[in-house]
Amino acid sequence: MNSLQDYKELFSQLNLTELSVEEGDFKLFIKREVSAQANQVIADTANVVIPPVEKKAENEAPIKKVEGTEVKAPLLGIFYGTVGDRPALKVGDNVKSGDVLCTIEAMKMMNEVKSPVDGVIKAVCVTEGTLVEYNQTLFVIG
Repeated sequence: MNSLQDYKELFSQLNLTELSVEEGDFKLFIKREVSAQANQVIADTANVVIPPVEKKAENEAPIKKVEGTEVKAPLLGIFYGTVGDRPALKVGDNVKSGDVLCTIEAMKMMNEVKSPVDGVIKAVCVTEGTLVEYNQTLFVIG
């Protein structure tokens, strides 16, 4: 990203409520508070560092602790399980290392997420068309 305007556009396009960015000495935190009356947006661009909070994302499907290799989102964007003509993967499907598991759309670009290992899908942790966060678990392969 080259400017604060780029971050503002990303924040608006993806309809985020929070965005935290760190690049070297540059730190940016933007938070949107929407009031029920006027849908007023308040953005705070102070130089703030937020410690990680252990919580389940609202769009992450509830999962039991499943043993296996977690495949995590490499970026923030919209999750699409269908790839080309292939339907979305489900629990029990076999995958090989390098197979495209899903795509994530970010800023009108489709990014493939590939399997790091051979195995069987043990869990699908997100649903079609939802916003996924960076490093959110998408699949568990065992």
